[in-house]
This record gives sequence, C-alpha cells and structure tokens, in this order.
Amino acid sequence: MPRRGPNPSGSRPPRPEPATRRPGEAGRPLARDPAPDEATSAEAVGERLRRVALGLLVALVSCRAYWPSEPNLTQGAGAGLAWVLALLVAAGLAVAAALIGGRFRFRWSWGDAAVIALAALVGLSASRGLDRRPAINLAWEWGGVAIAYLLARNLPRTRAESKAILGVLVASAVAVSAYGLYQAAVEMPSLKRDYLRDGARMLREAGVAADEPRQVKAFEDRLLGSNEVFSTFGLANSLAGYLIGPTTLALAMALAGLLDRKAAGSRWPAFGLAAIPLLSLLICLELTKSRSAWLGTAAALAALAWGLRGRVPRRLVWGAGLAGVLALAGLLGLGLATGRLDVQVLTQSTLSMRYRTQYWRGTWGVITEGAGSVGQALAAPTFWAGVGPGNFGHSYLLHKLPWSSEEIQDPHDLFLEAWATAGVWAFAFLVAALGFGLWNTLRPVRDDELVSRETPGVPRDEGDGRAGPPASAAWLAWCGASGLLAVFLVGHFNLFQNDLLTRWLVLAATWGLAAWSGSALWRRAPLPGLACGAAVLGMAINLLAAGGIGFASVSLEMWTILALGLNLREDRGCGRLRVADTRIPGLAFAVGWSALAGIFAGAILPFWRSEAAVAAADDALARQPPQLERAEAAYESARLADMYSPRPWLGDAYLQLLIWQSRGAKPADQRWRKVPALLLKAASPPRNPANWSLHYERARATRDLLGLVGSSLTPRELITLQGSVVEALRTASRLYPTNPLLHAELARSSAAIQMFQDAAAEAKEALRLDGLLASQPGKQLAAAFREELKSRLPEWEKKADQFPIGQQTPPAS
Repeated sequence: MPRRGPNPSGSRPPRPEPATRRPGEAGRPLARDPAPDEATSAEAVGERLRRVALGLLVALVSCRAYWPSEPNLTQGAGAGLAWVLALLVAAGLAVAAALIGGRFRFRWSWGDAAVIALAALVGLSASRGLDRRPAINLAWEWGGVAIAYLLARNLPRTRAESKAILGVLVASAVAVSAYGLYQAAVEMPSLKRDYLRDGARMLREAGVAADEPRQVKAFEDRLLGSNEVFSTFGLANSLAGYLIGPTTLALAMALAGLLDRKAAGSRWPAFGLAAIPLLSLLICLELTKSRSAWLGTAAALAALAWGLRGRVPRRLVWGAGLAGVLALAGLLGLGLATGRLDVQVLTQSTLSMRYRTQYWRGTWGVITEGAGSVGQALAAPTFWAGVGPGNFGHSYLLHKLPWSSEEIQDPHDLFLEAWATAGVWAFAFLVAALGFGLWNTLRPVRDDELVSRETPGVPRDEGDGRAGPPASAAWLAWCGASGLLAVFLVGHFNLFQNDLLTRWLVLAATWGLAAWSGSALWRRAPLPGLACGAAVLGMAINLLAAGGIGFASVSLEMWTILALGLNLREDRGCGRLRVADTRIPGLAFAVGWSALAGIFAGAILPFWRSEAAVAAADDALARQPPQLERAEAAYESARLADMYSPRPWLGDAYLQLLIWQSRGAKPADQRWRKVPALLLKAASPPRNPANWSLHYERARATRDLLGLVGSSLTPRELITLQGSVVEALRTASRLYPTNPLLHAELARSSAAIQMFQDAAAEAKEALRLDGLLASQPGKQLAAAFREELKSRLPEWEKKADQFPIGQQTPPAS
C-alpha cells in the first residue's frame, strides 16, 4: 500500500471511536459514546462562564464600599438595589456554567445553611414592617449579601483564586482608607471654612431646615465639633468596622511572609513595600476614634497569635508583639500631638458604654413587648418574628428611655439587631453561622503546618483532561480594579456631582498603588485560613457594640472573608470542592434562580418606576418657570406605581401648596384643602403609620394653613381643622412618647380648642421630660417655649377644674 502523506494541518487525524453493540442487538444501529471534543467544548464554555461570574462577583464585592452604606429610609433605602440585581446576574451566570459544563461543583457546611436561613427569615420579616418599602428593599440587600457569600464559597476553584479575592478586598480597603486620610487633611478643613463663610447655603444643600434648632445643632456638631474620618461611608463607626478585616488580613500576610523561609525572593523588600498600604489602614482606623473597632482589631490579632502558638519561635512572637505595641504607641502619640485625637476618646469610654446600655434596654423592650400601641400589624410581641428590616427605629422610640441621647436606627449590637429584625430564630441562625464559621477557620490545621503549600496548576478534581481554571489568579486583580468602574452603574456614582470626581481619582490612584506595592508580599507565601477567622472574629466583636450587620458594605465584607476563609481550609470538609457529574443540581438551581429573579422583579420594579416618576416631577419643578401640570401628572404616576412609598404623596402635597400660592393663595380656592389630605394619606397604611415625623409634619402644615385662611372659615370648619392638628400631634406623641417638644406643642394646640385638662397634662409631661434632658441642652425645649408652658400651666389647670371633660366651654365663634 502507498504510504500516506503528511497531514496538512500538522496534527494527527482523530481516530474514530470504537462502536459498541450489546449482546442480542444484532442488526441495530451501533450506539456511539459522546465525542470527547463535544464534552471538552461544553466544559470549556462552562469554565468561561464561571470566570465571567467570578470576575463580576469580585467587581461587585470591591465596589460596594465606594458609596455610603447607611440606608436613607426617607427615600426608601433603595440605593443598593442595582447592586443586588447585578449579583443576581452573577448567580445566573454561575448556574448557567454548571448547566452547560455538565459538572456541578460545590462546597458545603452547616454554616452555609445557617446563612441561607438567616437571609430567608429576614426576607419573610419584611411582611411585618409597618414601613413596608424600606423593609422590602433592605430585605433584598440582606439577600444580596447571602448571594455574594454563596458565590464566594462555590465559584473559586483553587486556593489561588480565593486568596486573590482576599487581596482585592485589602486593596479596596486601602483605597477607602487613603481617601479618609485625604478627607481629614483637605476636605474637612475646607468644609468647615465654607460653613463659617456661608452656613445657610450648606444647610440648604444638606437638606437641614434652618428653622429647626435641633437639626442645625446636630449638623454643626458633626461638621465643626468632630474630626472623625468617615471616608466613603456615612458614619465613622461603619468605616472602622469595614477596615478591621482587611487590616487583620494585611498584618497576617506580612507575618506569614516574614516567617516563611521557603518562599522565593527576599522578605524585607516585599515587606517594606507592603508597609505603605498597611500604614494607611492603621492610621485611618485610628482616626475613626471607634473604640469598639480598636477592641475588635486587638481581639483579631490576639486570635491570630493564639493560633500560631507552638508553630513560631517564641522570640519572634515577642518581637513582633513589641514592634506592634511601639508602632501603635507612635501612632497614638502622633494623633495626640496633631490634635486628630483627644484624651476624651479614652476617658469617655464609660460614657459611651452607658449610651450602649440605654440602647440595649430599649431594644429589649422592642423584642419582648413589641409595638402593639402602633397598630395591628405589630400587635403581637416581636420576640418570634421581629419588626422587619428598616423598621427598628420607629419601634425603638416606643421604648426609648426618657434620658437616652439618640434616636437610633439599629440596636448597636449584631445579635440584638438580627433578633429585633427577624425574630429569635434569626438570632439563633446568626449565632450558628458565625459559630460554625469560626470553629472551622480558627481550628488548627490537621497536618500540623502553618499553611499548606500553594501548588499552582490543575486542582485535584481536574485530572481527566477537561477544562480547568487558569494556573494564575492575577486576572482577578483586574476584575477588582473594574469595581472602580462598576460603581458608576450600580452605585449611581456621578463624577460631576459635588466632589465625587476627586473622590474617584483618589480611590483609583491608591487602589493601583496598593495592588502594586502589596502584590510581591501577597504572592510570596500562602495565606492561612486562620487569618480569615481572626478577621471575622474582630469584625464580629466590633459589631457587638457598633451595629451595622444590616449595612451591606460592612456585613458583605465580613461574610465574604468568612466564605473565602472556609475555602482555604482544604484540610476540612468545609473547604473541599465536591464534584457531581450531572446536570440535575444545575437544573434545580436554575428553577430556584428563576423564582428568585421573578420575586425581585415583582417587588422592586414598582419602586423603580415610582422613583423615576418622582425624579420626573422634581425635574419639572426645577424648570423655569416650573411645569406644575407635568409635575402633578408625574406624582400621580408615582402613586399608582408603588403603593408602599410615601414620597409621591408628600411631594404632591407640597406641589398643591405651590399651585395654590401661585394662584394668589386665596381662601376661596379650595386647592389648599388637598395639602392636609395628602399628608394624611402619606402616613396611612399601607405606607408608614408608625412614622411620627409624618404626623408631626401634617400637624405643622395644617397649622400654617390655618394661619393663612383661618379668618375666612366658619367656626365649624375652624374647629375641625384645629382638631386635626391635635389628632396629628397626639398620634406623633404616642409614637414618640419621650419627645418633650411633641407634648409641648400638643399642650398648646389642645388649649387652642379649650381642651384644658389635656393641655395641662401634656404640659406637665413636656416639662418633666425636659427636666430629664438637663444634661443634654440640644435635646431640651427652647427656653422661651419652656417659660411659656410654665406661665400658662396654672391657668390651664384652673380652667380644667372649672370645666371637666365633657363640660368644656365651646370654642369662641
């Protein structure tokens, strides 16, 4: 036979697969196994989809800290919903990767089940929230954090990928801390100068009412009286809680790099470069003045040192500890010398703890007694089911101690917050999730080594020639950097608004610097799972007194570090990547994902449509001249789109007032009557009847209208409107029983309709509460108002004795 010529393609032609025939199947077509090329191609497509999902997850986790985490309840707390939608997309890609690739890879532990149960209970508790729209939106943020946790558990396939994501978290925290230092050195002094030069303009831009002394004082205290940095967060405590985890990881990585003599390259140059971002983290953490964060960081380092006992020479441990103490002492001395720290930070620790005790006592009242006086939706104690996300603040006011200093929105304790939000079982599952996670990450490794040696290449389950993950995980660093771009889409980040361009430039520059300077140390030695456990422990200890488990940017980092730490524990079942060669689990998850996406669309799309209509109304009113008819139509569309949001009703109420004033503010023009009616609708079910400020605003608006049209009303109309003012103030004072201003104004309004017995009782209560706040001048009544009550109280008591209830004198005509 002639010899075959060479293959023009340069490769061996594929050999045909042997056909098989079962016994007794003569004459039937031969059954052929699937071609290996087809299986390999499907696996490769699935692997590419997995990488896209993982890269998107890294970008989303990285960018979540770049805009304020504290929810704005007055606007529905919906700032993070686009971020949740992006996480749903990442989860859909992960499910598609398993379906197409034909292999289902997963990690599992009892802690994972507890995280899922916790998120589910919070979602169910949203149905109990009197303020339904923030409850729904914040429940989805809890769900988004749970999705991110599960994706972080199951999408990385190698230790290198899990470790690279942790490096991205550290780089993002360094960027945020660097912006905090820029804020302290440049922005805060400039803001103080601007306020002293034109305070009215800054109050207007901040949405602070200039005629409200309490709001003005609170604004001035924060701007002029404090110098704590808060960076991209709304509160210094939130920033401090966010920095604990990355600071612990950076310190652990520096220690591992110094102790690991087997790693290639010199230790000290790598450590010297990494010291720059580490110093930024430590200084910013110090400038937050968060004592709970300092305590959490100390606990994290103690846990790290305890986990390394017996594995590291004792002299090195003592040397590292002494160096750390000297460094912290130097930072403390520098802060005191420059005025960025004051002695009161340490001396007032007992005062801060006393405030926390007051918060916790009020919270226990919410948990055990509920809010039955508010309405039927919370008639039962909240011990079992909670009050719903975003609804704690209203319920807390019913149990707030009269001398307590603040109107808080969370209990300042992660366990009490979970309990008050979603009931006792949510508290139990939070304890279980953290307990199982810390048990697995902090336990000594079984092979008695500090860390297992990183072996790049194909993981243990990829020995059959199928597509595997890339040998290097450096591509994930680029995905983390893309979080600086993702913030424009999911964080509504507008570079041309205020100082956001400067913020973005500082974040981008310092992120790149942190990634470059820390990469040598990060690649040098493996990161022990123990470091992640210590970081989570430190963050949890901080949350025991700071709160914020419901803030996505703080809780997201804690749960993500915990998930990746469990991945690194390959010596335990929680870190083992299991493989199932079947599409059945992928199909089940596809069905679950479809249901979840449908629920999200049904719950959130109405809110987005309503917010778009409100934005259109605002745009119409900002035109010159204002387009009143277009704004009115937009508010009507917003009300029809979302029945849970009070914003369209409030906006329309003040629009009707504007229209009435534009027509000459004539009493005969009945449009003014729409204002109190719309404000009443805003504070009625299914919106938030428990919001005392809505009822107070209704009383003020009605009272102002009476001052304009009262002389033209009949006595019956006048007494009806005056009675509505009293009813609104009474409702507000019952929702916030320890507020002296509400009782004082109720006393004055009750006397106006000659309800003297009620007026005297409310005046006495207002003066009693005012006396309890003697140590807090900013919370007391204005001096003139206090003297008015004292002077008129004897008169009201005398008339109350002359005319008991049921025999009050009729109002003067």
